[in-house]
Amino acid sequence: MSARLAFAAVVLLAAATPAVASDFMDTTLTFVAGDDNVRAGAGETIPSSPRMDFRPRQGNSLFFENYNTRNTGEETRGELCLYKEFAGYYAGVVPEASMVLQWDDNRMARDTEQYQTTSNRKTYAGLKDDGSYLAIHFDGAADPGVDGKGKPPRFSVILFPFDSDRFRLGYSWELTWGGRGSFLLANYVPGAMVAYKSANWYSFLGGKTARTQWFTASETDIHRDESETIYGVLGGGGVHVIPNLLLELSGGYFDKGTIPIETGTVQGTWIRQFGASTQITWHDGIEPKVPVDTKLLRNVGGDLRPRDWKPKAFGYLISLEATVTSQELESYDTHNATRETGYAGDINTAVQDGRFTYNLDFVTRSVQFLVQDTPGIFPYGAVSKEMDITPEFFASAGMDYTMPDWRFVPGVSFGVQRPASALVQTRQADGTRAPANIVLRKTKNVLGETQVFPSTLPAGDDVALIYAGKLYLREYLSDLVNVVAQVQLSYDLNQVTNDPDSGARKFDSPLVLGINVLAQAKF
Repeated sequence: MSARLAFAAVVLLAAATPAVASDFMDTTLTFVAGDDNVRAGAGETIPSSPRMDFRPRQGNSLFFENYNTRNTGEETRGELCLYKEFAGYYAGVVPEASMVLQWDDNRMARDTEQYQTTSNRKTYAGLKDDGSYLAIHFDGAADPGVDGKGKPPRFSVILFPFDSDRFRLGYSWELTWGGRGSFLLANYVPGAMVAYKSANWYSFLGGKTARTQWFTASETDIHRDESETIYGVLGGGGVHVIPNLLLELSGGYFDKGTIPIETGTVQGTWIRQFGASTQITWHDGIEPKVPVDTKLLRNVGGDLRPRDWKPKAFGYLISLEATVTSQELESYDTHNATRETGYAGDINTAVQDGRFTYNLDFVTRSVQFLVQDTPGIFPYGAVSKEMDITPEFFASAGMDYTMPDWRFVPGVSFGVQRPASALVQTRQADGTRAPANIVLRKTKNVLGETQVFPSTLPAGDDVALIYAGKLYLREYLSDLVNVVAQVQLSYDLNQVTNDPDSGARKFDSPLVLGINVLAQAKF
């Protein structure tokens, strides 16, 4: 979750109202029809693009879309939230609890299909914990604060008995870290935190634990292959220096587990990671928001709000974020342990004016940051000093216009990306070795899984800029039901095909055309 979990938790858990009739919330039901690459067929590209069908596709989301969420926008998913706020015995003490189970139809279909094919995985009926928690809040006296709203300060103790993935460091979702991926080979990661929120500042401090296999270099070591506890510590805060300026800082330390590989002397070396994130936000008319996937879920109604069709007063928000992380991995140069550092940053801008909304984003992520949860560009391996690496950079801009009489919202967005890459020596078909670029792209799917997908360009080819754009036409049939027609076009000279005879080669045409229609209900 974001470093502003403390802030989000206090905001979301502020009021006490009875639970609504349905215990499912943040539910999305999506029907998708289309083809993410009408100019290619199954097996011709990586990833493959079969003919048009009625299923979500990884290629329907361009590199700059869904930046501040773990979702692709094509999920069929719901949160079963069994929530209760209790009457405390003492004045100002507010206990509450929420059991949050995520039901995912796509995951259920995938697990069932895999089990029927391989018989090596039990199906889970598409269910998993998604941030169940117990909390005790202590409310103080009203504090006018910098905003003059007189909100009472609140000190909170929040406990996650099963999964604390929503408790993260960082601010924009794609730059967050310290989630489940920071605990290697762990099935689940419980955690706890304390948080304080007043009218103009907040702070938090928390920890996580997990159990993972302890690898050692010696076969006679008594610790070898035992289940050992690993830890994470997270803390931070933020302050509104003036009503329009929010400054935030957070950091953490993680024992991620031990290196399992048997080369060199690094097997059993602890992977210790630390880092820090900061963000500066200037806003007027648009309030800063944390990613929805970092919020605590409480079923009290009103969390899912329909679109506001009234013209918006002029407002803007500009945020600058930066993150630096460092961890120990194996050096491919010396085969000893080495520490490598990754970085990421963004500038996010949003503007609203009447019927128009605009956004402009600039993002950069180093190779080391992209692969920190793998961990390493190759499993448990640091970037070699002989490897020429280049960070990812992309810029995007978007605009939409609201037509309230027709409940119609057309929009358009554009982006340009220079993907992250590493220049390595590769073996050619004739047995010789030649330098070639590996392009690294971070992707996510409707199962909520993310991965860094590498593709090797033909020897001698440079990494090219990727250009992409999308036109969408969104028609609302009710407050929370809409139909969207989308056309997207990208120009990608890094597109690679499968060629079993001669190895990977460039796709014959860099032009990728995708067309799809979505029908979606949220409730």
